Amino acid sequence: MLDNPFRRLIEPPDQIVGKLMLTSEMTVVDFGCGPGHFILELAKRSRKVVAVDLQAGMLKKAKHKAEKAGVCNVEFLQSNGAAIELPDSSVDLIMLFTVFHEIGDSTTVLKEFSRILKPSGKVAIVEVIKKMYRLAAPLQNPDALQAKVESEGTFKLEKIEPYKSYGIFFFKKNAEATKPTH
Repeated sequence: MLDNPFRRLIEPPDQIVGKLMLTSEMTVVDFGCGPGHFILELAKRSRKVVAVDLQAGMLKKAKHKAEKAGVCNVEFLQSNGAAIELPDSSVDLIMLFTVFHEIGDSTTVLKEFSRILKPSGKVAIVEVIKKMYRLAAPLQNPDALQAKVESEGTFKLEKIEPYKSYGIFFFKKNAEATKPTH
């Protein structure tokens, strides 16, 4: 179910990625990329994509997909999110598609996201917020998701963009939390 014609029909990568407002100058992380359902569309619309997944097997599938399509602007990293091998302030957007609810230590992962994001960077968390048809991802409470992401004070909800049965939660870095302390 992670990457097949039926999924591309019900979750068209171009429509979902189109809601992310990417530009050709952006560096985007697809966190929890799985077999690469979104990487080709992300690669078309941005300067660089970093596909991150915990499982080596998923990264291998995603890499094969990119190579088969002749896409050269995708980097592949294995990580659970606690330490992502990217420089500080190097990423414009981090996308998580029905992955956030699976993160065990979200506090540590969100701190790492804050480290790799540029000051103007954003996190786009896509989760199921209403049942329309049977999906593999569990239903999420929007208020609970917002509270969990904002709990450490590093991120602040900017907006929620509805898409079918999903909510695309755009979080920006909280300027107060990212100011250096002297």
